[in-house]
Amino acid sequence: MIIKKEYVLAGINHSTKDVTVFSFKSADGTKVDFVPGMFAMLFYKNQATGEEIGRAFSIANAPPSDSFEFMIAMVHGRLTSKLEEAKVGDVYRISAPYGALKLDLGTGSKFLFLAGGTGVAPFFSMIRYMRANNDRIDVNMLYSVRYPYEIIEKQELEEFGAEGCKVTVTVTRPQPGDGWSGQTGHIDAEMIKRYAPDFAERVPYICGPPKFVQAMKDALVSLGVQERAIKAEMWGE
Repeated sequence: MIIKKEYVLAGINHSTKDVTVFSFKSADGTKVDFVPGMFAMLFYKNQATGEEIGRAFSIANAPPSDSFEFMIAMVHGRLTSKLEEAKVGDVYRISAPYGALKLDLGTGSKFLFLAGGTGVAPFFSMIRYMRANNDRIDVNMLYSVRYPYEIIEKQELEEFGAEGCKVTVTVTRPQPGDGWSGQTGHIDAEMIKRYAPDFAERVPYICGPPKFVQAMKDALVSLGVQERAIKAEMWGE
């Protein structure tokens, strides 16, 4: 049985041109405990027709919390089209937590995060959790976006870097005059070896669109990583 609770839209942050960060606060103040990396189901109900639309989104904030933060690509889908018109104070329903992509600090203290697009959201949850609990952050993250303007919460990513998290952003569709001077191209085995030469010592996590997740699994396996050791979650865009 899915238990849905009311949450009030408490914050709307247009992080990039195409991605909006929505914060929802529990209507009754109840905190939910979850493992960083998990996702929630967000539901919108049309009061006129009674129709309810639901979709899964990775949780980006750290547990435990009376709020949920989602990094949502505004792709004009059935639910995102409703969120485009959302206002602070609107009431939605959320059911959580779900998912197998869970931060496991017991597996070791070194992590390799491979993120594509909004698939970076669960890694924000994981790193924010480590920061909040004063855990040593030994994370090497490769983050793939199409264009430089798609980097989500860029300032906070830079803060992560100042605290021990190595972040490499690669742009797959660089354009003349876009000002990007960093890494370009899709993440592959060679890029992983270049930026995370100790990958064999790290626990690998992947999140992103299906093709990205499969490509990352293939790259890691080609490098000798056991597939059963890879933790992954995939999302449609």
